[in-house]
Amino acid sequence: MGDTNPVFKENSENYLRQLDYTQLSRWESILDITVDEKRKTVQIPFFQTNYRVSPFGVVDGQGQRPDYGICVILIKYLLMCPLKVPNGKEWINYRDFADSGQSQNAGLANYAAVKIQKRYAGNLYRLKAAVSTLGGCSPDSDYPYDLSAVITALPRIPILFLYNDADAHFPAQAFILYERRADRFLDSECRVMLDWYLLEHLKAAERSFEAV
Repeated sequence: MGDTNPVFKENSENYLRQLDYTQLSRWESILDITVDEKRKTVQIPFFQTNYRVSPFGVVDGQGQRPDYGICVILIKYLLMCPLKVPNGKEWINYRDFADSGQSQNAGLANYAAVKIQKRYAGNLYRLKAAVSTLGGCSPDSDYPYDLSAVITALPRIPILFLYNDADAHFPAQAFILYERRADRFLDSECRVMLDWYLLEHLKAAERSFEAV
């Protein structure tokens, strides 16, 4: 995603320069992530893959830089860290957020859901396997869907994923919901990007269990 757009590279570099590493202890406490104050590094799990953020940039466990879209999300996640853990754990969709109309990507809010619907219509078992590979777990409440799962995108930012498979009367439907407080951790543009990375990680999960 990010490596095809020079804007992501420029933004990630600008955001990186804005990070204040005197805030390491606050990031650790509020975001529930691991920090190394001596080395000025932060470890952040993103869809189960650990990344390190430091003044030198963002790298994965092999020391490789991920695409710039991921870099932007992780750095903005640190920059937007609130002063305290906010309330608001009820689930809402993208358009219910107060900032939903402020992003130039607002028109892409349903892009990932539509792609998931098309990809997995009639293949519920494959979608369930992919969601399980991403660590998806049952939500606290019951939902009248063929598949309902909570997938952790980032610490403090879970996703409620709901899916009804296609049948003789209705097409497949997918819904991606966030906690109301998610806008305190990431802006609308980054949340749209999270939807896209959910789709990409589902596809990667498919490839992983196909290779076994």
